[in-house]
Amino acid sequence: MRYLDGEMNAAEASAFERHCEECTACGEQLKQFADLNAMTRRIAMKDPTDEFWERYWKSIYRRIERRAAWVLIIAGAAMLVAFALHEAIQSLRVVTFEKIAVLLVAIGGVLLLVSLARERINQRRVDPYRDVKR
Repeated sequence: MRYLDGEMNAAEASAFERHCEECTACGEQLKQFADLNAMTRRIAMKDPTDEFWERYWKSIYRRIERRAAWVLIIAGAAMLVAFALHEAIQSLRVVTFEKIAVLLVAIGGVLLLVSLARERINQRRVDPYRDVKR
């Protein structure tokens, strides 16, 4: 609230104070906001404990492990699709349901990867936090 933060000029503050004196609802709201403002200014932030940092780093390692697991699963699936495509190309004369299904999965995967790459490139370009070291 601009009034409590001292962001109003003298004329604005005076007009606001007059209004709050005349309007009981606004005066009550101002009192509640002033009490809340005073309470939040008294709150002191505590430094994180060693236990907090230990849990934090375990969480980081867990996320890294899960990401690595997903990368391996996706790489294995991509290799299976690549092998199926290779086999399908080797025998192009016969068109089967399985070959069409593998081709559709491969095309869908390529489209998904292209879409993801374009989104990441665009996000990096407009990310306001791109220069922040993590």
